[in-house]
Amino acid sequence: MGLFRKKSKSCIGIDIGTSSIKVVQLRRSEGRYKLETYGELQTYGYLERLNDPFQTKSLKMLESQVIEMTRRILKEAGTNTKRAVISIPVFSSFAAVIDMPLMLKKELPQALSFEAKRHIPIPLSEVNVDWKIIDEVETGLSKTGKKNLKKFRILLVAVPKEVINKYLRIARTLGLKLSALELESFGYVRSLMGNDKSTACVLDLGARSSSIIIVDKGFTQTSHSLDMAGTELTRALSHGMGVSFKRAEAYKKERGLDHKEIAGKEIKDLLLVIIDKINFEIEKTINAYQKETKRKVTKLILSGGSGNLAGLKEYFEEKLKIDVRVGNPWTRIIYPPFLEPILKDIAPRFAVAIGLAMRET
Repeated sequence: MGLFRKKSKSCIGIDIGTSSIKVVQLRRSEGRYKLETYGELQTYGYLERLNDPFQTKSLKMLESQVIEMTRRILKEAGTNTKRAVISIPVFSSFAAVIDMPLMLKKELPQALSFEAKRHIPIPLSEVNVDWKIIDEVETGLSKTGKKNLKKFRILLVAVPKEVINKYLRIARTLGLKLSALELESFGYVRSLMGNDKSTACVLDLGARSSSIIIVDKGFTQTSHSLDMAGTELTRALSHGMGVSFKRAEAYKKERGLDHKEIAGKEIKDLLLVIIDKINFEIEKTINAYQKETKRKVTKLILSGGSGNLAGLKEYFEEKLKIDVRVGNPWTRIIYPPFLEPILKDIAPRFAVAIGLAMRET
């Protein structure tokens, strides 16, 4: 898969999500990223989300539909390069950080082939595996007390071959030169964290699924998906208030957790039924990581389509007692000033596509 290779030049990041397809084309300019074009096309009605914890059939939209819609948004956005990186959803992949005894690096591939069987829940013959050493840590002193014992911490990634082959066919049919396939979580780290090596939690609050990602020392340390997301919030409002799904979606976007009036309080109370559950999962994930590593998570970064929901930042700040911010992946990118209001509004939704394009520029 070449998940950890680094290239250069202009590139398109293509994020095929469960509610929209997003594209961003970037180019390097004087040491910075320059926005050349971007676009988004809604996919409501095309995608069917499955809830298997390890998804081997991630794209339920017909390949022909994916190709048709991706071709359309690439044309409408006016992209002018064939070089592309496409995202792989968290629920269609497996990633874990594992510990390995210190050994010669040339011995690692064989050792990892045995270790991977213990961590990957499907046969290795059905997946492509990649890995990278992300740290070398001390584990204590030897029995003689004269030598520091160390171990490798390794990021292990596996993606079903069926998923990879589907994306390869899509790229080939579109005439794209696929530079890499990359996990969504890697895109988030690159666009939202940059050179920040602190310990953080990223909440990707998407339309039909959400992801909680722990990032430390510049790498994804753990991630998992939730079946609670923006659509669930809208559905809760629709059922609770007896209004159409479209009206409920408008209420969610306009008022969020703001309850300055009676109707606002009702909206907030209905949304909190779902958001409280998400908060519980975030707390559980953060506490587990802190207990295992003794490293404190210092911030929560909100992303995804519902990441900028009114009042959500303040809610998590009160509940988690840590710094909470809405992620802005445009901060390291040069773009025309007149786009500022638009890009700020869509920023949480474009974090993955931007991170993908950054990878190869």
